[in-house]
Amino acid sequence: MLSENLLKVIVCPKCKGELKYCPKKNELRCYRCRLVYRIEEDIPILLVEEAKPLTEDEPCE
Repeated sequence: MLSENLLKVIVCPKCKGELKYCPKKNELRCYRCRLVYRIEEDIPILLVEEAKPLTEDEPCE
């Protein structure tokens, strides 16, 4: 679980836009860039080259 303070300041490394935290999938999403960043052991992996593309059928639950 990511801290509320971290979620307030963390941004997408590609566009500097807002990231949405999806706790059930334990990932961060940038809807502007259509990218998904994974979280490992409560550490966001914010490397653009390791991000997955966000597909339309993936709801953030």
